[in-house]
Amino acid sequence: MLKRTIENFLDPKYLEEILASFSKATGLYIEAVNRKGETLAILGNKCRSDFCQFIRSHSKGEKKCIESYKEATLEAAKWNEPYFFRCHAGLVIWAVPIIVDNVFLGSIICGQVLLWKPDEFFLRQIKKSNSALDFDTLQQKVKNLCIASPEQSQAAADMLFVVVNHLVKRTIHTLEEEHAYHLQRLQIKADLESRKKKNSAQFTDYATYLKNERRFLSYIRLGDKTRAESTLKNLLTDLLTKTAGDKATLKSRILELASLSSRAAVEGGADAEQVMVKLQDFNNEIDNIERIEEFFFKVHKVIAEFLDGIFKLADKKHLSLVNNARNFIMENYQKPLTLKATADNLFISPSHLSRLFRLELDCTFNDYLTRVRVEKAVELMKKPEFSVEQVSKAIGFKSQSYFAEVFRKYIGVTPLVYKNSLF
Repeated sequence: MLKRTIENFLDPKYLEEILASFSKATGLYIEAVNRKGETLAILGNKCRSDFCQFIRSHSKGEKKCIESYKEATLEAAKWNEPYFFRCHAGLVIWAVPIIVDNVFLGSIICGQVLLWKPDEFFLRQIKKSNSALDFDTLQQKVKNLCIASPEQSQAAADMLFVVVNHLVKRTIHTLEEEHAYHLQRLQIKADLESRKKKNSAQFTDYATYLKNERRFLSYIRLGDKTRAESTLKNLLTDLLTKTAGDKATLKSRILELASLSSRAAVEGGADAEQVMVKLQDFNNEIDNIERIEEFFFKVHKVIAEFLDGIFKLADKKHLSLVNNARNFIMENYQKPLTLKATADNLFISPSHLSRLFRLELDCTFNDYLTRVRVEKAVELMKKPEFSVEQVSKAIGFKSQSYFAEVFRKYIGVTPLVYKNSLF
């Protein structure tokens, strides 16, 4: 990782935008400095006071100012809070530290005020400490200094501390996303290279893609996160290959995929209102994206959120039990499976497992088992060699008439009508 500095960490444009607003709201001078006390940027439209500019006009005064900033910046970092100090010229200033992952980068300096009107003692002190400067001129510039009460100064320092922490958290989030995009870019490259080496011909047209897409959506409806995420990775690589990286087409296909996934998640038990809000947020984000790796990262993220929405509780122990039960059903759906047999496999009581299904998936054990069987039936009926009767038996239904009734309830048509529509 590159060595972190305040210059390459904070976004200059956003820093100026936020802190300039702070400066306008408070009327206070503000600047960013590095660990050495050197000024990196004066923020907002407010320049250094005439008094400070005059002090800094002499090389010795400039050096003392930098030393004051450096010392204050180090003290602020030591306590990780605003640090008030009186500079060598007698002005009250405070430093707010910029610390990222326990690494001190610099500070935001604010103030250049007096806490009361300058008196004779103050004037004698600045005359003594700035003997190289014309005192009459210095005395005139003192009259224009801003006077702020201790309460006003403390409130401004506290508010600045909150603003700076917001900037730091925002920048950390941006860096984390950029790192995720980088990993996504590497993954895309690895997937494409793998296909080239294998000379893979598994995806040649949209008919194949749509077949895989239907399988993917069935995994979402069943809440099978592992298989859904694995299939999604292949689908996105398929799209990238088919579209030859054309961003407009790729964006269109990804928006379609997200929309279909949202509906599958609702069918799987996720809250419709929450899913639609997440989908709208995703659509808004995608609209401003240009990089392919961002497309992929964002769609992975929103689909993971859809899948998480299928599960209601955050209790990991409960979630693990339901996941294990679901996997057991998917591996044994063709057998005369019962709630008791599944509960025995997990070493818990049937009543407890039934309660977990209602809490986590908002359905009964039998509802979920039926959902799995219908999804499998849809897959099998796409194979010409299987009759409706054979499909019914293959997925665990003893009665073909009952299978037809259940299938119609979930799909909207009878198995025979559905199968005839495929060929």
